[in-house]
Amino acid sequence: MTGIGSQQAVVSARGISHRLSGRKILDDISLSFGAGEVVGLIGPGGSGKTQLIRCLVTLTWPWKGGIELFGKTVSVLRRRHLKECRSRIGLQFQNFALFDYLDVWNNVAFPLLHARAMSREQADAPVRLALERVGLAGTESKFPSELSGGMRRRVAIARVMAATPAVAVFDDPVAGLDPVNSAKIMALLKDYAATSESLVVVATHDLERLLPITSRVVAIFGGKMLYDGATGALMTQAPEEVRRFVAAALSGEADPDLEAGGAA
Repeated sequence: MTGIGSQQAVVSARGISHRLSGRKILDDISLSFGAGEVVGLIGPGGSGKTQLIRCLVTLTWPWKGGIELFGKTVSVLRRRHLKECRSRIGLQFQNFALFDYLDVWNNVAFPLLHARAMSREQADAPVRLALERVGLAGTESKFPSELSGGMRRRVAIARVMAATPAVAVFDDPVAGLDPVNSAKIMALLKDYAATSESLVVVATHDLERLLPITSRVVAIFGGKMLYDGATGALMTQAPEEVRRFVAAALSGEADPDLEAGGAA
């Protein structure tokens, strides 16, 4: 497990394992993330990346091991305190998780209005700024059904950014986007981390655009963590399996989204 120096961990996993339908999909993973880090979560499709994210943000309880948020062991927190911890986390879901019956403005404003108890007037500026940053200014009154898949994904990203959470997790944020917008979104995530001091965790198969913006990479293969270290050392210190995967992904010689015996 890579340390974070004197920096206090905002998210930690302690020996977590998890099963789905009797199959182990996470196997004894321990790690700690600190504020201001930009962490890339990589691995083949089906390796357990999404399930690890779900455990880290307490959408799923691991079968074994523990999770700490902001220095607190979540399994012993009272419901009110757990809710407070969760309110400091923003997650962009793979499937967007937008409300079909709400327009874009209300989808992006949702955590501000409900988790932060802001008035609509208070929420308006951060909502519009977030939409502008992801290239969707002027779409505030549109509904999800009127948007393309790539636009819906950017709305989901804007919703996280508008709330400026202490922990911002983006699960496949550039899927369905063209190369130009993909590059813009990845650069925006790095800038977001630098200006907000949030922990930013990004899981994606677009390694060409992911690696330049990260300081740290965690590689999950078959539910096991094979590498957790500096991005710059990835191709010299990671196990051969990880290096082959990264090289193939960067060269386009193989589809990095191959099944690896776990859950995505």
